[in-house]
Amino acid sequence: MSFMRGDVVDNRYVLEESLGSGGMGEVYLAHDGVLDRDVALKVLRSHYAADEEFAERFRREARSAASLSHPNIVQVYDRGETDDGTSYIAMEYVPGGTLKERIERLGPFGDREAAGVAFQIAEALEAAHERGVIHRDIKPQNVLMTSSGDLKVTDFGIARAASAVTSSASSAIFGTAGYISPEQAMGEPVGPTSDLYSLGVVLYEMLTGEQPYTAESSIAVCMKHVTEPLRPPRTLNPAVSERMNALVVKLLAKDPADRYPGAAKLLTDLERVRDGLVPMLAAEATTQPLGPRTAPHRSTGRRRASRAVACAVAVIAVLALLGTAPLGLLSEGAGQEALPRAQGVDRGIIDLPAKAATRTVETEAVATDTDATPVVPPAASPSASTVASPSASATAAPTSPAASPEEAPVAPPTSPPDDDTQTPAESQYEGGN
Repeated sequence: MSFMRGDVVDNRYVLEESLGSGGMGEVYLAHDGVLDRDVALKVLRSHYAADEEFAERFRREARSAASLSHPNIVQVYDRGETDDGTSYIAMEYVPGGTLKERIERLGPFGDREAAGVAFQIAEALEAAHERGVIHRDIKPQNVLMTSSGDLKVTDFGIARAASAVTSSASSAIFGTAGYISPEQAMGEPVGPTSDLYSLGVVLYEMLTGEQPYTAESSIAVCMKHVTEPLRPPRTLNPAVSERMNALVVKLLAKDPADRYPGAAKLLTDLERVRDGLVPMLAAEATTQPLGPRTAPHRSTGRRRASRAVACAVAVIAVLALLGTAPLGLLSEGAGQEALPRAQGVDRGIIDLPAKAATRTVETEAVATDTDATPVVPPAASPSASTVASPSASATAAPTSPAASPEEAPVAPPTSPPDDDTQTPAESQYEGGN
């Protein structure tokens, strides 16, 4: 079922204009005639209506997203179906642009501004993780910037509650390759630390203007997340402080156990970086290996090779199950749609919220996502990789990111498409789930 301006969805939402589209559907600016407010209305493509299993997952996860209420999370208001069974979700309309647009337009952030942005994203993640919801696709395109400089994370509607019982069609690999965690890339179960890794990539990009791992294909980018040593952000932008550098390096540890245990601890360290203090948990990250712990008798090269092969096999297996040609799915810019340009977001410093000064840190018990089934078993011994040593490139000026295929998402393994799947660069304004 196609819609046009002026159409009324479910006898309630009057469509005003299209905001964007993607692989799963279309997003419209709509007016809620019942509550007299504008909303962003995501309407799934009609062929999903016939899949009752998919529709049920969509309804379940929409309820999960609607349970999240936080100033830094785009609020989900409603979900429903049209007369022909087409599913939709109504969300808070945020008229600003995205963090991705801000980075591309104005270049790298300073430490303080980057800490302020990361703080707001981390607060959103903390609120979601407390309710057992893992985002799985944190990236600048999914961070909306309001005209006042506040940030809101969107697309929690595609996340699965970590404690939920899922169907056998759950995806083994989901995410956007440039921001995916090593465990996601391997099709392993993910938890809160996976979202924190993705936040680390976002922070890295804010500080340097580029992502830590790039390549000509999404598969190659995934393999780099698993096996390649990290170049610390200071090697690309010497203006990044040692304090911030240590924090980012810890976030991007390849072993989840070596990252921050939760968003609460990260928030404390972001405050310390803002105040010119050494981050407590990140202090050891610059001297600790980034790779997962390994058995002592296998060579590093063999371990990395086995992880790389397993990662590639996992992704290729996904494509085979989909019956989709890899080049067609992973080609540069596939499925990407233009986002509306930001309005009035060229602020100077995005500072930490005032409430951060009196924040009480508590360690939260968070359920990890155990329902994701890997496409292939993980390699017998995970790899160890260390921080890449700074080189002569340390004085190179930061460069702006170029559009590259690593931002193409890695597809889910089964048909119908999993609730977690979305096309690249899909934000509130693009047709994700």
